[in-house]
Amino acid sequence: MKNRLLNSFFRTAAAFALLLAAGACKDDVPLPMQRVALNTHAILAPSFATTLSFDVEANCDWTISVAGDDTSWAELSRTEATGMATVAVSIAENDTSGSRSLTIRVVAKRNAAAAEELSFVQASATAEGYLSIPDLRKLAADGDYTVTQDAKMRGIVVSSVQDNNYYDNCIALQSALKANCGITLRTDEVLYRKPGEELEIDLKGAVVGVNPGTGVMEVKPAADDRVSRTETTQVTPAAVPVTYEQLMSGDYESMYVSLGVQVVVSDMNKKLSDNVTVQTQDDERFVLCARQASTFGIDAVPVGSGRLCGIAGIYEGAYAVMPCTSGDIAMTSPRFDGGITLPYVLSIMTKTASNGAGKYIFYSGSNGTGSIDGVAATAMDGTGAGITAKLSSSGGNLGFRYWNENSGHHNLPMKSWTGGKDKDYALFTFPLNESVDGPFRFSFGWSASGTAPANWTLSYSNDNVVWYTPAPTDEPHFIIPQGKSVGSGKNFFYWTIDITPQIPLERRGTLYIRVTPFNQVTVNSGTVANGGEIRLHSCAVVEKVPSFSTEKPAGAVYFEPFDNLTTGLDYRHGDKLAGMLNFCGSDISVWDAGAKNGLSGTNVRQRPGYAQIGFVETQTVAQGSYANSAGSLLTPAFGASGTLRVSFDAMAYKNTSVHSNSGAKDMNGDLKSVVVEVIGGGTIDGAAKKVVSGLTYTEFKNFTLTIDGATASTALRFTSEPASGEFSRWFIDNICVTK
Repeated sequence: MKNRLLNSFFRTAAAFALLLAAGACKDDVPLPMQRVALNTHAILAPSFATTLSFDVEANCDWTISVAGDDTSWAELSRTEATGMATVAVSIAENDTSGSRSLTIRVVAKRNAAAAEELSFVQASATAEGYLSIPDLRKLAADGDYTVTQDAKMRGIVVSSVQDNNYYDNCIALQSALKANCGITLRTDEVLYRKPGEELEIDLKGAVVGVNPGTGVMEVKPAADDRVSRTETTQVTPAAVPVTYEQLMSGDYESMYVSLGVQVVVSDMNKKLSDNVTVQTQDDERFVLCARQASTFGIDAVPVGSGRLCGIAGIYEGAYAVMPCTSGDIAMTSPRFDGGITLPYVLSIMTKTASNGAGKYIFYSGSNGTGSIDGVAATAMDGTGAGITAKLSSSGGNLGFRYWNENSGHHNLPMKSWTGGKDKDYALFTFPLNESVDGPFRFSFGWSASGTAPANWTLSYSNDNVVWYTPAPTDEPHFIIPQGKSVGSGKNFFYWTIDITPQIPLERRGTLYIRVTPFNQVTVNSGTVANGGEIRLHSCAVVEKVPSFSTEKPAGAVYFEPFDNLTTGLDYRHGDKLAGMLNFCGSDISVWDAGAKNGLSGTNVRQRPGYAQIGFVETQTVAQGSYANSAGSLLTPAFGASGTLRVSFDAMAYKNTSVHSNSGAKDMNGDLKSVVVEVIGGGTIDGAAKKVVSGLTYTEFKNFTLTIDGATASTALRFTSEPASGEFSRWFIDNICVTK
């Protein structure tokens, strides 16, 4: 037994010793060899001031040293790092008569043997036997000049032959980032060279002069084979920032330049190949020149402001900027004049009876496809306001299109909405040019059909990240009536939501409004499914919740300014309201005592600060079935007798959102005459009533009448007398009676 225990002890001890030995061996395993490698060992830079780079591939800490007679002309983006990295080398222009060089050495910090070197050489701009671009331009200053001596020139390609937005068979060359260092090279055949490549031209026999066709100075070599690519490393051309005055001076002709601009509002609905006008922040204007055959000529113009780069060329006798690529048109910032002021109408009104032809918005999508990727409806007024959508894509029934609806409810049909609350939404974007320091109102047209949601909620944000829901937060903000599917000119509903913001909405900020399903209840009482369609129609309006305070005129025995009426949309926004031009507030039958202020009547509706007399139901009725409901407004008794003078402001209604093919019964405009009746004693021009004519469709006009023989019970009724088939909606304000 004792021996067996001893043997067991020795076996255990031996095993433990082996484990210790194994651990000791593991500690002695050598680490991987430190390694440093460069992706290139030689860079030949042009004389051009530019930035080039090289890659360091390493598995350790490393540092860089730079050696040379003068290293001040090159600046490295970094001199040490760990592992892999890219090092940018920014170099100044070499305007000396000789080339210059330096050696860049990359070495591992803990192993000097792990090192590699890069030879960096920059060519000279004024080497012997070479003419500079400024020299060539001077030689041809007084007319065409033919080079007779043995001479060469070098220049960096800054235009893009591949993108085809420069003169035919021409390349813009540039030798430095300063004035008079650009010239255009013309060849017999297209020379496919890339931007940033350096070309050398044998100038003997070349002709330098202004081409009468383009207006720019060109160098035309004796033959195309006199042009060759140098061995210098390809660079990335940097645009030279210039002012409008510098561009117009011609000193930067054929050079790659940049200016801060935006497209003028009148050109917002054009394509780039329409050669649109752009403006600087000081409203200095010139042309953005884009050929129809360029790779971006058919693109829509950008709506914002930003950096425009391109070659300083000539278009129709004036200096213009010719972008090289689509990336040169980087106008994504708010416009100089951008941002909305309240009230603001984002209108979906169409220009013609054709789909997609916006009068006040640019639509970036296609009516022939169902995609919504990148599709937006953007205001043409330069504010930057717009509409996008985030919809469910299952089943291929996705859509965000732009339609002309002949009832005037021009619309953006959107489907499908199967994702649910906050996953599917329409997003309104309103850059602000004023601070919203109190309650505001959002009004819009929104209808549905089939399996689209019926119950909706709204939220708002100032960063498009954190969202706030106005009261009520636990129920829908609006509900589309069951069984009221949109289409055939009917069931286009109007909605208004009042919002007291919980967050600052400041000038130069942005107000985002999002409309999303509240739940899965549908218009047809079924289940939300693919194909259910929503139509955002007519317009979206943002305005401050109105309040009015009109001073009573001196000597007035009766004055009604309608200051207590605050709902509905202001008709004076015009056709931007499209079908919502008819969107008035509540009927007088449900006004409170303060709003009525002693008034009574039938078919009298609220407008903000004035009243509408007469009404036509347009939300649930097709335009071919519209029916006029004449209105009548009765004032209280004036309590004054004798001769009274009456004045009032009036304006007539005209449906301006329909086109000639609409079939709308009210297309020709409502009556421009109204009737004023004397009630309770007195006459106007010897009669109990007076027809007042001459109302206009666009603005209030003041009318005056005299009541003879008035009594304390005298009052006035304002109405109209349309014949069968005629329409009579009109507006009244500032009824004033003086003695």
